[in-house]
Amino acid sequence: MNTAAAWYRPIADWWLLLAILVLSPLGLLVIAATTNDGGPAAGALSSDAARQAVYGAVGLVAMLVLSQLDYQLLRRFAPAVYVIAIALLIGALVLGASQFGARRWIAIGPLTVQPSEFAKIAIVCAGATIAADRAPTPSRLVLWTIAMAIPAALVLVEPDLGTALVIGCAWTAMVVAWGVRWRLLCGLAVAALAVVPIAFAVAVPDYQRERLAVFVHPDRDPLGSGFTLRQVEVALGSGGITGNGLLRGGASALDGVATRSSDFAFAQSGEALGLVGSAMIIVLFALIAWRGIRAATIAPDRFGRLLAVGLTATITMQALMHMAVNLRLFPATGIALPFISQGGSALIAMFAAVGILESIAARRPPTTREQWTGERWR
Repeated sequence: MNTAAAWYRPIADWWLLLAILVLSPLGLLVIAATTNDGGPAAGALSSDAARQAVYGAVGLVAMLVLSQLDYQLLRRFAPAVYVIAIALLIGALVLGASQFGARRWIAIGPLTVQPSEFAKIAIVCAGATIAADRAPTPSRLVLWTIAMAIPAALVLVEPDLGTALVIGCAWTAMVVAWGVRWRLLCGLAVAALAVVPIAFAVAVPDYQRERLAVFVHPDRDPLGSGFTLRQVEVALGSGGITGNGLLRGGASALDGVATRSSDFAFAQSGEALGLVGSAMIIVLFALIAWRGIRAATIAPDRFGRLLAVGLTATITMQALMHMAVNLRLFPATGIALPFISQGGSALIAMFAAVGILESIAARRPPTTREQWTGERWR
């Protein structure tokens, strides 16, 4: 009994847990509404919704387990996890299944796994390990950049521009938190901008160039490459203030969009829940950002601080990028909305990230009052 009590730690950040426990069921309702022609009120959940519910249960268990484990274990296993992530990314390119013109998934029996979703966490762990006990010198920054660039390049080859951009955003946030001098950061930014034209000419496929052209010229090819974004606009506009409801069934402006429950989940949610529901989703992701930053500020060591910064940036920047695409503020990249979009690998990976944040928050140094009373006050 005493051993179990010593092992178990109560949830350290209930606000963070509340945010994902609202977003995940909301995502399940959106998937149920978009994959069942009669709506979930017409009968049992569709197979897609039932599968997402199972993934959510697995993710919740993973989050609870990781919240109880000491996050320092990740530091010990980070090199091995990083190598496994690289191997899986290569495996996806060589043996993976192709969908929508990309080779991002590995089929394991009836299941498909997207290695890039778990690679994002592995990259953050590797970066935090590299910088944990080292000053931010140029040579170490180069080592960290190479460690990030290898998996990012593999992701780009799939191609998956959205995930590569999320990896870059997480790397930038962690480098800033590491304390790299602004002069060096500016030099890296200039070098990156100089490489952009070359990368665009060599690495960007034709369909991504067409997406960029549609973003710059919204009226381009309205019945072809521009059809999806026009329907997204219609869906968001038709939602009005309170939305059309998730249980109503019937037609949707996104019925002809194959990825409406994944890449355009925010627009689908906006059509069903309206401006009020869309604002609630934004507030919940802002809450995740706030609690993630708090976990970083109270972390007992640099490894925990960098880990919290990287994971928080991964979740929030992915959400921000997804919403920006749906609002036509950013070119279409095909990226999921955490906890809401359909996809098992993405959902489990995001739950795991929250579990690690909970572990960091639970191991903060005790306050003076807690030292005197022997209790933890949150």
